[in-house]
Amino acid sequence: MKKCTKRFLCFVLAVLSIIGAAACGNGGGGAGKKGGHVDELVIGTTKQIEGLSILDQSGSFGRLNYNSVVYANFFYPDNEGTMQPYFLESYKISDDSKELTMVFPTDKVWHDGVPVTVDDVVFTFEFMRDVYGQKALRNLSEIRVDADNQVTLVFSQPDAFYYVKNANLTYFVIPKHVWEKVDDYSTYTGEDAMIGCGPYKVVNVNKEAGVIQYEAVPENDYLGEITVDKITLRSYSNQDALLMALANGEIDVMYEYANPIPYTLLDVISGKDNIEPGMSDYTGCNQVTFGMNRDANQYHEFREAALKCFDWKLITQLINGEYGEIPGSGILPRACAGFDGSLWMFYQDAEEAKRLLDNAGFKDTDGDGFRELPDGKPFTYRITSQLSPSRNDLYTRIGQLMADNLKAVGVNAYFDTEALASEEVNDKMVADNEYDLFIGYTTSGVAAYRTCFWYFLNREIVGSGAMNWGGSYNDPALNAAYVKLMNAKSNDEYLEAVKELQHLASNDLFAFALCWEKCFFPYRTDKYEGFVNMDAVGVVHAETFYQLTNK
Repeated sequence: MKKCTKRFLCFVLAVLSIIGAAACGNGGGGAGKKGGHVDELVIGTTKQIEGLSILDQSGSFGRLNYNSVVYANFFYPDNEGTMQPYFLESYKISDDSKELTMVFPTDKVWHDGVPVTVDDVVFTFEFMRDVYGQKALRNLSEIRVDADNQVTLVFSQPDAFYYVKNANLTYFVIPKHVWEKVDDYSTYTGEDAMIGCGPYKVVNVNKEAGVIQYEAVPENDYLGEITVDKITLRSYSNQDALLMALANGEIDVMYEYANPIPYTLLDVISGKDNIEPGMSDYTGCNQVTFGMNRDANQYHEFREAALKCFDWKLITQLINGEYGEIPGSGILPRACAGFDGSLWMFYQDAEEAKRLLDNAGFKDTDGDGFRELPDGKPFTYRITSQLSPSRNDLYTRIGQLMADNLKAVGVNAYFDTEALASEEVNDKMVADNEYDLFIGYTTSGVAAYRTCFWYFLNREIVGSGAMNWGGSYNDPALNAAYVKLMNAKSNDEYLEAVKELQHLASNDLFAFALCWEKCFFPYRTDKYEGFVNMDAVGVVHAETFYQLTNK
């Protein structure tokens, strides 16, 4: 049996609060008193105000809620990536991983003053399974009420650990008295759509100015005393403007889900004493999958030769400058749980690549300067990428570099910009598997919990929710390894599956990472202390609002 509790965290926070009170002679902490409460934390983002509903994660309001601001996630990931209870007081997973027992508090309130009850918890799971269609609840067969503060989820399959492992951002309790009256949750815009039971409630929204203001709800003190009394969330047009606002003191910190500051913009804050760049290891991953149904890619020697002809130093520099690390053959970044550092690392050796191609029968038989397939047929190698406005320029440069590297060893390759003409064209290319190399990206949240392998597998294996990059490679061993990951009953089983996936990637070379990166989420250090910079997240996360105090 596995049991997780937040009592220890609360105890530590309480001790720190007492120490702070002793240091300043007053535990209440008016604005400006050392160790006292932060009156107002100003957060900057490039997300704009869009949907103002706890069920909408599209805009600035929704993205900030990932950190249990207006709503209260059932769980949250700590700095080690371990899922800790947030709304819950504790949870327990049965040995067969078919039951998840959750104990929750009875003294929390919705932002309209209505108490949170067991009826809300039961309604939440029914709604998320039957209406919202949450994939992790697809096998939820029973919601058993054990007491006024305890509910057990019973699954027909061993899904309990999988549910907890994937509950890092958007698995939260919702108010029954609001949503049971709503016919279509996706279009509902009533003011009560913003009601949650998180530590903060919205008190003002100014769409024209791009500002949302929040106030603390002291009763909803899930991780101990809330030390940040107010939050102001400001939206900016781009990251340049965001960094300028940080530099001139207009904001205190930045928050961007899976969108850190690129290394090329660090000069804006370079040399400023009161700003930390917030560097950490990144779990997100720029990556490439081979179109495994294409003629050349069906030869392992060809895939290995391609990897060994690429200019890895330049690729990593393009992506992450001096901070980029040439990746290893297991794909998964170092910051991800279960990373295996024993697998071979990539390197460039054009002569070795040529030998591999020669030995596999890829030779220039007609004298045109390009190699033919082993059966003598000519071929042209198509490199392309996903359509991503923020990454199109980068992917074009990388794709063209790869094409040049392949040409240098005799492969007639090109980067196809026509596939970037529209979403329709791009989606059709992916659906029809009409690519030899496909450049894409896994966000930090997906890479950390579902692993970047999620994009390389057939949707029949991993479920809906992304383009079917892996549609050309329906390998039984790879499928089985990912099913093992999804069906893991414990953290040990999960990590074992992650290791197996990395070894399959290293051996089979069906896909590869482009770079292991450092990421940057800058913040000011002149007013507040207690910031904890989490890998791939930055200093704005679920624990932040219980840690900050005045300097």
